[in-house]
Amino acid sequence: MRKIFAALLLAISVAGCAQFQTFENKVSTVYSAITGASVNPQAVLVASNIFDGLEVTATNYLRLTKCNGSTPVCRDPSATKAIIPAVRSGRVARNNLQQFFKDHPGQLGPAGLYDALQASIATLQSAFARYQIGGAS
Repeated sequence: MRKIFAALLLAISVAGCAQFQTFENKVSTVYSAITGASVNPQAVLVASNIFDGLEVTATNYLRLTKCNGSTPVCRDPSATKAIIPAVRSGRVARNNLQQFFKDHPGQLGPAGLYDALQASIATLQSAFARYQIGGAS
């Protein structure tokens, strides 16, 4: 009886070990994908400069009065809804990337932040084209 119990206990522990190994492999794969995704400082510099220009245009646009039908130059509330979140998320991504490169000179930066910055740039460019802001058509 004791031998059967010991064999059963051994079988359970080995099965548990195999499941833990599978789990550990999955976690390791996800961690490698997250930490391995990186971008070089030059790409971040270019994207930051593009965002900076778009941010200035967005800020100037947001300073206009709301359209009420009587002013020839005004801001569309629909454009405001698209621009404000894009500027905010772009600022966070840009600032975090720049801080990363200050803290880790010569290293590659996290691609997730770069992707967020690129998404903000694309959103702003799309909104500018749609609402004909800053000479975009």
